[in-house]
Amino acid sequence: MSVLDIPLRKILQLFYAPLPLRRSILKEDIRLDRRKEKGGNRSKGGDFYLPFWSDVKKHIAGDADLSELTDDRIRSNKNFTRLYPLLKDGVIDLLSAKLRWSNEPVQIVPKSVHGNLQFGDIGGIVRIRDALHARVRGEYTRVVYPYFSEEPALPEEGGRLGLWAMQQALIEPDPNDMRVIDILRRTFFSPQTTPLRGNEGVVFRENYISIITEWERLKLD
Repeated sequence: MSVLDIPLRKILQLFYAPLPLRRSILKEDIRLDRRKEKGGNRSKGGDFYLPFWSDVKKHIAGDADLSELTDDRIRSNKNFTRLYPLLKDGVIDLLSAKLRWSNEPVQIVPKSVHGNLQFGDIGGIVRIRDALHARVRGEYTRVVYPYFSEEPALPEEGGRLGLWAMQQALIEPDPNDMRVIDILRRTFFSPQTTPLRGNEGVVFRENYISIITEWERLKLD
């Protein structure tokens, strides 16, 4: 992650994180940037959540059971021991109680949905990668983007900002089909349940500028 080239889920975390956590995340970003400048690598070993999200897709498609897949992941990597079971329980609850896909035939579209939201004048890019693209009962589609962070919870405003960003960056899907899910809180946001107010672009931009400003200030410390 770099603040100027950042996943949507991470910038949403920074928008609402308590000050100590936000500074910790930004300082780590600066440290990795400096390591790269010295010829090193920014990577911290891959996306911690990517294997889990891959398993979610298999589960929704009916190709495997998420509980079994989660157990397999934990056996292969003990770093997953604490958080993956919590994420698994959150997804299963969302599917059965909120998204109501648990007993419906779902087809996962093989090509995941990707897009970039560019802020050219401030030099920033917000990336949306690997959003789940599903057809339910062959009747309607959903494009689902996950928010994984333990802290903070994604507030209602954050859900609206996430939906706005998806609608700007993902131009092919129907904007009304988009969803943001806060897995650990078992919460989902949609244009129907969380209607946009029309000021999301302004709020997102102001928040992003604030994060960049703090990041630049911390680089001077």
